[in-house]
Formats: sequence, C-alpha cells, structure tokens
Amino acid sequence: MTMNELMAKLQESVDKLHGIFERTDLETEWKKIRQKMQEARYNPGDIRPIADCMFSLLLAAKNHGFSVEAVFKEFGKVADENLRRRWKKMEDGTYQSF
Repeated sequence: MTMNELMAKLQESVDKLHGIFERTDLETEWKKIRQKMQEARYNPGDIRPIADCMFSLLLAAKNHGFSVEAVFKEFGKVADENLRRRWKKMEDGTYQSF
C-alpha cells in the first residue's frame, strides 16, 4: 500500500467512524487510549493496541476539525523539531529538550 493509499484509507475510516460514533471527543478518546495503553503494557509483543491509540488520536483530531493529512503534516514538523533538539535525561527517568 502506498502512503497516499494509506492516508486515503485512514481518512475514509476516520470519517465513517466519526459519523457512526455518538462521541469522538477528547474525553472519550482519552478513555480508549488509557485502556489500549494498559493492553499494550501487558501484551508487549502486540502492536495492535498502539495502532488503536493512534486511531483514537485521529478521531479526536477529526472532532476538532483536523484531517488525517493535517495531523500527519504536523507530525512531520514535530519529527523535524525533535531531530534538531538536544535531550537531557531527568532524575525521574523522563527526558527534556533544550
């Protein structure tokens, strides 16, 4: 599948589910993401819960008026910025950029 085909399929699926589901707002999708992250924690060899989380984010973005393409364009910008940043490990095990 090409990237264009993937983007079209994602947009079609997001549009369809957004129309079917009564709520795809941040609160609803946050609940789904927490549940899927728990699944990912206990099934580290299964990529599906992570993909489900990403899909929930696309549904939340749709609720705010953003297309799949807009989300991925911004995702690319974030990736570029992360490559230029310097990172420091904090005492709590997280990382901060500077």
